[in-house]
Amino acid sequence: MAPVGRYRRRVPFLRPRRLPQRRQRLAWRRPPVRPERRRRLPRQLPLPAGVRPAVRAAVGTAVPAGRRRLERPLGGAAVGWLAGRRRRTRAACGREAGRGSSQLRAVERRTDFRAFTRLNRPIRLTSTLSQSTVVTSGIRVLHVDDDDAFRDLTQRYLEREGIDVVAAEGATAALDRLDESVDCVVSDYDMPKTDGLELLESVRERDPDLPYILFTGKGSEEIASDAISAGVTDYLQKEASAEQFTVLSNRIEHAVAERRTEVALEESERMLSTLVSNLPGIVYRCRNEPEWPMEYMSGNVVELTGYDPESFIEGDPKWADILRDDEERLWNTVQAALDEREPFETTYRIADADGETRWMWEQGRGVFEDGELVALEGFITDVTERKRHERELAKYERLVDAMGDPVYTTDADGYVTTFNERATALTGYDADDIVGEHVEMLLTPEDIERGRAVVRELLASEESDTATYDITVRAADGEHLELENHVALLTDGSEFRGTVGVLRSSEDRTDNRLRRLHESARELMSESDCDRIASLTTDAAKEILGQPITTVRLEADGALLVAATTAEATRLLPERPRDASGDTPAGAAFREGEPRVESNLSERDDFDRGSVRSAAYFPLGDHGVLIIGATQSDAFDAHDIQLATILAANAEAALDRAAKEEALRQERDDLQALFENIPDPTVETVIRGGEAVVERANPAFEDVFGYDEAAVTGENLDAFIVPQESRDEAVQYNERIREGEGFHGEVRRLTDDGLRDFILHVVPHDVSGESTRGYAIYTDITEQKQRERELARQNERLDQFASVVSHDLRNPLSVARGRVDLARMTGENEHFEALDRAHDRMEELIEGLLALARQGELTGDPVAVELENAAEAAWETTDTDDLTLEFDGSTTLEADPERLRQLLENLFRNAVEHGEGASTLTVGPLPDGFYVEDDGVGIPEDEREAVLESGYSTAGGTGFGLAIVDTIAEAHGWEVSVTESDSGGTRFEFRGAVGE
Repeated sequence: MAPVGRYRRRVPFLRPRRLPQRRQRLAWRRPPVRPERRRRLPRQLPLPAGVRPAVRAAVGTAVPAGRRRLERPLGGAAVGWLAGRRRRTRAACGREAGRGSSQLRAVERRTDFRAFTRLNRPIRLTSTLSQSTVVTSGIRVLHVDDDDAFRDLTQRYLEREGIDVVAAEGATAALDRLDESVDCVVSDYDMPKTDGLELLESVRERDPDLPYILFTGKGSEEIASDAISAGVTDYLQKEASAEQFTVLSNRIEHAVAERRTEVALEESERMLSTLVSNLPGIVYRCRNEPEWPMEYMSGNVVELTGYDPESFIEGDPKWADILRDDEERLWNTVQAALDEREPFETTYRIADADGETRWMWEQGRGVFEDGELVALEGFITDVTERKRHERELAKYERLVDAMGDPVYTTDADGYVTTFNERATALTGYDADDIVGEHVEMLLTPEDIERGRAVVRELLASEESDTATYDITVRAADGEHLELENHVALLTDGSEFRGTVGVLRSSEDRTDNRLRRLHESARELMSESDCDRIASLTTDAAKEILGQPITTVRLEADGALLVAATTAEATRLLPERPRDASGDTPAGAAFREGEPRVESNLSERDDFDRGSVRSAAYFPLGDHGVLIIGATQSDAFDAHDIQLATILAANAEAALDRAAKEEALRQERDDLQALFENIPDPTVETVIRGGEAVVERANPAFEDVFGYDEAAVTGENLDAFIVPQESRDEAVQYNERIREGEGFHGEVRRLTDDGLRDFILHVVPHDVSGESTRGYAIYTDITEQKQRERELARQNERLDQFASVVSHDLRNPLSVARGRVDLARMTGENEHFEALDRAHDRMEELIEGLLALARQGELTGDPVAVELENAAEAAWETTDTDDLTLEFDGSTTLEADPERLRQLLENLFRNAVEHGEGASTLTVGPLPDGFYVEDDGVGIPEDEREAVLESGYSTAGGTGFGLAIVDTIAEAHGWEVSVTESDSGGTRFEFRGAVGE
């Protein structure tokens, strides 16, 4: 919203001295401004005068004037440019422009003058201000009046003045039509329902800046004062003359022009502010003193110096504080320019906040008022990278001049930038005549195009950064020099800067070709990949023979397929066949094993060879063929054929070597696959210092022994899997293996499931004086060993059976036979009684023998059994006389319930029959099993092991009872021991019997 003072000047009869004091205060009170209208750009100092030389030198931009472009560059005292803009703006406002000058000056004071553009990016600005646009072009007015006749009359007059009018009868219709892109509202005051000031309030809610003129026939100082307080743009009283419409037209044009001017200026301010905020430099104003105290700074101050602008303006630091060794030179340069009233330009060094040195380029000039110097204004930017490039270029130029070969450099557009003395001597041109000229001064169009193709190929390649090709150079005396051009790219990061080339005469070419042939042999023999060898071969053929159309085809399943080719070959031979093993020159050379030269391919019609006119084919043994093409007929001489034949032989040797290495790799892969998939645990070890150090282990080893490969690799294998009692034996095995001896034998090793039995098979390889590598394969025979042990137990029982049959049964049988004989002889009855006892004895022995045989096997899988329950069940089925059963606790066992009951019955029966003096039997748990003991006289220590053997008896028994106990325990995997109880009786302990 505009200042109140503007309204005072627009209403001639409204003067403070003609109003009452209350009205006077009301008239001069600033109208209320809504928050959304208080948008203003930050205040800045005027654009520094040093802009003109800075931007002219660094940017070269032009600044607009209206709709046309200025031919002079932006810069100098840029305030002059803005002053011109102000003059154009005021002129655009017509006869009423003077009344808005104070507002215009206020807007100008708010202008952000940071009107710079980025360095080295020329741009041109087009002003949004022009007289035709700002004043009356396309003005559309919304006229609101409830008097139809007056509304129609006003519309006719305004349209005669070129103003488009949208009419509305009242406030409601006016608000409905407000969205029709109107530039100004002209409204009557006294209207039904809603007067003109109430309509103004509604309009302001929708568009706070839309010009609003109160055009009323009800004129009074009170209405005028209320209108100004409400914020109308202008106030005009209806009169009974046609001149009032001319005045209204002028007021409308002025109000619209003033609003458009302010909008245009704010848009210019925004554009200028955006431009300056993106500057890669600093705009400044400072006093002309040795310390260069700053009064204003804007732009990339922090980015360039590490300090914020306020620090410099406050003097901490001053600009002179960050200068590095260039203070005096800078002062002298600036003072000399000021003395001549000329702009200055200089470069110098500063130290930023991090202590790093930076090069600055500065251009500015003095600001003079009434002939007196009041300040310096200008532009500063960072040129550190440019300085670095200049130093590198100077260093490079010195290097080029010092080289013994003719050397040149060009920029990215092909203009010569350096030409050393050797190049001058070779061509006859002075460096001053060549530098700055295009290479077309020296080369033919064909060579120029070829050079461009080489550059494109190098830029696209990720591996090659140099190339060699032949060129013809026109010397200063007109002679054509056939030269070899070794070219490389000049780049700055990813940006292509130009080329550097070394020229060599044809006399040096043979040596260079032989040297390249020798280099290619080393490269080929260092490769083991066939495709890579093919690629190296095509590159070498291209460089050695100077023919870029090169291809290597390799044999695959009877076909000759392309393995490597140059870009030129791909471009010139788009329709070549996939397989060249048939009736083709390449197929013939491959089958015959001899080089083949086709001097004129135009006579062959097997496929379209494009511009290729001749070719040479060189077999690569049974691997493939090298093909070299040329765009000229008969392009290969005897020396070319000789060099290419040597190259092909080198490639063949490299392919042979690669094939052998591939076979070895395949063999190693097969061995690795076997190693990984063999079902037995396998490790590869190296015997070093008497230890079997693990190199690798297969998955089966991890599964069986419980150690992953990473845990044992590099470690002593014996420390993980050899039981302590077998360590000495393992050391002996390692020593034998170190000496190259194999090993095959049974061992016991610690596994994830405990001790298990294996057949260890060791195969040594890579035997040396220091160490021996070998494979150790563990075949699990634990179940086999268990079966063997079971068979041994069975054999032992058979031996027991044989012993009983041959000894124990023989005695009662002899007694029975003797008694029978006596009975026959004497007829006495006592012999028959003895015979019955002998039969009973034999029956008892046979039943015990059968029981012993049965107890060696379990009736089913072990289950959880409560010890106390099993003991009570066994006690009930045993004749225990006067013995008492007691429990010292209970536990859960993993056992066959039937066999456990039989074990306890035999123990109880043994106590009854042999526990002399025993009165109590006690059953109780152990940490890993259980025990049964009595309080009798016990078993002598020297007989405790024998009591578990079958047939052992001290009281005429069968001797099978405790043997059955031992057999049942062994079938469960329990360990049985006989010892003495606390009361001196016999105690049987069973360990390994506790369930989970």
